Amino acid sequence: MGKITRGAWDEAALPRPSRDPEVLERDLREQGYCLIEAALEPPSLRAVRTRLGEQAAAERALHASKNPANPQARSQWVGMLLNKGAAFLELVRHPIATALVERLLGPDYLISCVDAQIQLPGSETMALHTDQWWMPPPTAPGARARPVSALRRGDGRSLDPRPATEPISAAMVANVMWMIDDFTEENGATRLVPGSHLSGRAPDPSVPHKVATVAATGPAGTAFVLDGRLWHAAGANLSDRPRRGITTNYCGPQCRPLENYTRGLRPEVLARCPPEVLARLGFAAWSSYGHTGDPEAEFIEPGERALGELRPDA
Repeated sequence: MGKITRGAWDEAALPRPSRDPEVLERDLREQGYCLIEAALEPPSLRAVRTRLGEQAAAERALHASKNPANPQARSQWVGMLLNKGAAFLELVRHPIATALVERLLGPDYLISCVDAQIQLPGSETMALHTDQWWMPPPTAPGARARPVSALRRGDGRSLDPRPATEPISAAMVANVMWMIDDFTEENGATRLVPGSHLSGRAPDPSVPHKVATVAATGPAGTAFVLDGRLWHAAGANLSDRPRRGITTNYCGPQCRPLENYTRGLRPEVLARCPPEVLARLGFAAWSSYGHTGDPEAEFIEPGERALGELRPDA
């Protein structure tokens, strides 16, 4: 692992784009992120870019709703992309990306969201955060723990990303960011704090950032996988063009996903999802969690088809 000393790191140890599974797993384990080279082939990239461009333009005219994590006026959030084009389904089936997610979360992980994060020209730097900000930290026996529902995004105050010397929480979230445009320092590439996933701490949310960061840059079609504990944030877009990225976020099966697929997935999308994707969208119970009352059902049923009041035969 590159040595981290108060925001400095060994540049030679930082991840570089690769398709070698061993390199990617090592980078993810040691630095908290890895870069998948040419994750999207040109035809897939074109299809995703075209469909996202159309959807984003239509939604921009329809509403100005923002992602609660990044409510800047010069950013755009396009949520629930699985409802908005068949091209997006392939992102959650990508063999290299999903293998890395499984390395972090195990085989029974859930899809938490598939959405676009668009930094428009003039977008400012986002506050540093982790994607599992809601995860309670380990507490010493007898110590008074903060109630879990009292945790809030942006509560962190740490300026020290170095590895902890005491136990820390496990990864409960993994995130894959797909570069739909080139990601550059100028156009707002995601800023990362290498190795901070091992700190067990939540970062100070001040902007400008009070700790050093690096930019995850690469040509369109690159993807990078993040450990959910890694400190990161969208960068400022100082260019004259949008910077478009798509997030496929994943969580452990114990968690509540960001997007409510069992309620909000459109019927035509549900019909084209293969069984393995349906399970990851929460349509299958996990260790009895998420069931709808029928212990023999492979997939949960809508309310009108779920078991209701029954009477024994007369």
